[in-house]
Amino acid sequence: MSPADGVGQADSRQRVLRALCGFAVPVPLADVAAAVGLHANTVREHLDVLVEDGRVTTWHEHTGARGRPRALYRVTPAGLLAHEPGVDALRLAGIILEAFGQNESKARATAFAAGARWGEELAASLAGIDAPIDRLATALGAVGAEPSISAEAPGGVGCVHAARCPFRDLAAVRPDVVCGIHAAALERIANRPDQEDVLVTVRRATGREGGACMVELAWAADAPAPTSPHRP
Repeated sequence: MSPADGVGQADSRQRVLRALCGFAVPVPLADVAAAVGLHANTVREHLDVLVEDGRVTTWHEHTGARGRPRALYRVTPAGLLAHEPGVDALRLAGIILEAFGQNESKARATAFAAGARWGEELAASLAGIDAPIDRLATALGAVGAEPSISAEAPGGVGCVHAARCPFRDLAAVRPDVVCGIHAAALERIANRPDQEDVLVTVRRATGREGGACMVELAWAADAPAPTSPHRP
C-alpha cells in the first residue's frame, strides 16, 4: 500500500468516526455506511479498527426477537475527545468531578439528579425496546459495560451482568457518586409510562460472579422497595 493509500484510509476512517459522533443514539452498520457514502464492507473494516483502538464500542442489540441480533455502534468518550475535545463526552466526567468535592449527602443528591436526567435522554432512544431488561442491556452496552443477561424472568425483568465499568477506578474511590449516577439512569431506563413500575438494584459483583456489577430488576408489585446506598 502506498503512502497515499494510507492517508486515504485514515481520512475515510476519520469520516466514519465523525459520522458516529453525529448520532445521538447507537446505530447499526447500515446507518453509518449511509451517512458516509461508503460500502458497508469498507465501513465495517474501519469500525473494526476504531473498536480495537477504543474509539468506538460495539455490542449486539437485545430486543427479545428471534434471529441473530444486529450489531450496534457508538462512539466512546475517547472517540469523542479525539474528534473534538470539549464535546458532550466531558459531561459525565464534569458531573463526577463536581460531586467529588461535595460531602457524601450532597454528592449523592447531585449524582442521582444528574443520572436521572441522563437516563431520561437514553430512555427516549430506547423506547422501541419493549422488555425492561433488554433496554438496560442495550444501555449498558452503549457505555462499554459489556453486559450479558445472566437471568431473565417472565415479563422482561431479571438480572444483567456488567463485565466492566468504564469508571472503575473512580468508583472505587467514590461509589456514592459514580454508582449513583448509573443507578439513577438505569432506573429511568427500566421504567416506561405504559408499563408496571420496575425496581432496579445495582450492586457490586462478587468474586465468584466476576466483572464489575450486577443490575437486578423486579416488578415493584412483586418485591419490597430496596434500600439503595446510592439514593439521596
